[in-house]
Amino acid sequence: MVGIDAGGTKTRCVVLTLGGVLAGTGTGPGANPNSGGDTAGALSEALNEALGSLDPTHVIGGVFGIAGAGSAGRPAAVAAARRAWQEAGLRGSPAVVTDIAVAFAAGTTAEKGIVVFSGTGAGAAVINDGAIVRRADGYGWLVGDEGSAVWLGREAVRAALAAFDGRGSPTLLTESVPRALLGPGAAGELTAHRHRGRHRRALALAGAAPALSGGGGTAVLIPRPSPPPPDPRLAQAIVKEVYGRPPAALGRLGPVVAAAAEAGDAVARRITEEAAAVLLRDVDAVRPALGGSFAPVVMHGSVLRDGPVAEAVRAGLRDRFAADPRRAGDGAVGAAGMALRRLGYPVLGPRRTAVT
Repeated sequence: MVGIDAGGTKTRCVVLTLGGVLAGTGTGPGANPNSGGDTAGALSEALNEALGSLDPTHVIGGVFGIAGAGSAGRPAAVAAARRAWQEAGLRGSPAVVTDIAVAFAAGTTAEKGIVVFSGTGAGAAVINDGAIVRRADGYGWLVGDEGSAVWLGREAVRAALAAFDGRGSPTLLTESVPRALLGPGAAGELTAHRHRGRHRRALALAGAAPALSGGGGTAVLIPRPSPPPPDPRLAQAIVKEVYGRPPAALGRLGPVVAAAAEAGDAVARRITEEAAAVLLRDVDAVRPALGGSFAPVVMHGSVLRDGPVAEAVRAGLRDRFAADPRRAGDGAVGAAGMALRRLGYPVLGPRRTAVT
């Protein structure tokens, strides 16, 4: 049985035996065409690697969870899945669902419940038997996906640029964002070394009250030091890098924002708090579709594994449902599990074995 989880930045494929033994794995690049991915090419790369030397005639079915495979993008996703399936020499065709349904299946064997997700994309949905009953967001980087890694990255870049040109508050992101995007060497060349000490002191003192000094009843106001004007080439280098890559590439800044927030940076903290708030708002929007029944809640995606956003969302879900949310595992395994259930086989969880 084949399962694929094709997201915006990475595609994962697993092959399971009917008894749940893991027989093969493969990876490929992002498959969401809305984020610049080649869907058919990514699916083929991951599928062929997972099959390896396995006999394709032994494969009896599969489920492909593909980002962007909602109603608007379903025809293209189905065509890409069938093309990859046939080129691999497999019989029939795979079932195609959204990666949102696969994300839910990666955390529970229940047929119905809520999944809140934040990776390249973000949103929440009520899932029933692999179908989306109601969703909130997950509309792509241009018009939605608030709280995603890409959204976090965009907000980090905006905050850094605003701090550079004087529109925003000083923030650690003015150093960590250039390093992450341009590399330590390139960022260092564009930042005057003689200013770094002053800039760090200004960041440390930002937001602190001005100091009072003097004796004999005389107080002297000591102004906070201001960071020196940055090299204007640094901001332009960041802009060039951002616009020169697919939007999904901004997702690599998600951990940068989380690290700055955990270090106490007020600007980064505001960004992570807003991310958690919008994700919980997504959950509130879809919750009525459960009909009042008890159902599991699954957290899925890189942003919700750990860190300040994950902690805040987990706490918010616990308050809303009086139970701990479930942590999703491998989405590709969840997709393969869906394929097994649809053919009437029990899902016991994958057991790894050597593949020859």
